[in-house]
Amino acid sequence: MKNKLFLLLAALPAFWGCASFNSGDIRVERGTAQAMLEDKALIPFSEIEISWQNFPYRAPTDSIGEGSTRPKKIKPRPVEQDDLAAFSGRAREIFARAGLYDKARGQGTLRLDLTSFGRWTYGDLFHSFLVDTGFIFIIPASLRVNYYLASDFAVSTSTVRVETEARHKTTFHLLMAPLYPFFSPGARETGLLRQMLWRSATDVYAKLKAAGAAPRQLPPKVKPPESETPSISAPPMAPDRTWLPGQPLEGAPANAEPAPLPEKPDQTWVVPSAQPQAEAAQPAPAIPAASETREPAKVPPAPDEPLDD
Repeated sequence: MKNKLFLLLAALPAFWGCASFNSGDIRVERGTAQAMLEDKALIPFSEIEISWQNFPYRAPTDSIGEGSTRPKKIKPRPVEQDDLAAFSGRAREIFARAGLYDKARGQGTLRLDLTSFGRWTYGDLFHSFLVDTGFIFIIPASLRVNYYLASDFAVSTSTVRVETEARHKTTFHLLMAPLYPFFSPGARETGLLRQMLWRSATDVYAKLKAAGAAPRQLPPKVKPPESETPSISAPPMAPDRTWLPGQPLEGAPANAEPAPLPEKPDQTWVVPSAQPQAEAAQPAPAIPAASETREPAKVPPAPDEPLDD
C-alpha cells in the first residue's frame, strides 16, 4: 500500500510539470495610459464587434499520410463560446475603463479581431504531444502559441488599423512542477490577452487623437474570397482506354466536334535496302609541275681519261 501511494505521489507532478511565459511588444506606455484615463473630452465608441479565430494545434505526426503534392490546408475555426464570451466581456470592460467605450453617449464602431495560431487544449496534448514526444518530462519540450489582435475603426478621412502581437510559450519538464501554481498556462494566457487589450486601447487612443476626429461607423466586414484549388501536374482521373475511333467520347457535349480519325498508314511504302558503300576512288598520282621537271646532271669525266675528239 505504501509503495502504491509513493508511486502515485511521484507521478502527480507529471500532470502539472509545466510553466508558461509570455513575450511580445505588449508594454503599455505610462504617459499615454495616464493621458487616456484623464481625457474626458474624447468621444468613445458606442459598439465593439469582437471575433476570435484559432488555427488549431497540429502535432508533427498529424501530417503523416497526407502527402506532399496536395497538402491539407489548415483553416481557422472559431473558439469555444465560453472562451469567446470571456474575452468579449474582458475587452468591453477594459475599453470602458479606458474611456473608449460607452454604449449610451458614444458613436462609431470598433472591431476587434483576435487570431491565435497553435492554441491547444489538454485534450490535444494527451492525444498527440504528450504521447508522441519521448522523455518529455526528462528533456524539456516547449509549445508556442502566437496571438495577433487587429483593432479597426473609421474616422472622417479613412479607416485606421492598430495591430498587436504576442507569444505564449509553455515548457514541459518535471523541474517546472513547483512553478505551475504561479505560471499555469490558463492563467498566463488570460494575463497575456488582458495586456494585449490594454496595449491596443492605448494605441487606438493615440490614433484617435492624431486624427482629431470622432469615430464613425465601420463598413461591413468583407469575407475574403476562397483560394482556388492549386493545379497539379498529374491528371485528375485516369484517361479512357476503351475509346475506339468513330465512337463518341464519354462525357462530351452533344454539339462537340467529332474527334479526328487516325489516317490509314501507307501500305505501299518500301523500306530501301542498304546500299553497298562505293569503293573509295584511288587518288590519281600527282603530276609534278613543269618548273619542277629537270634534266639529270652530267657527270664530268675523270682527269686521267683522254678527252674524246
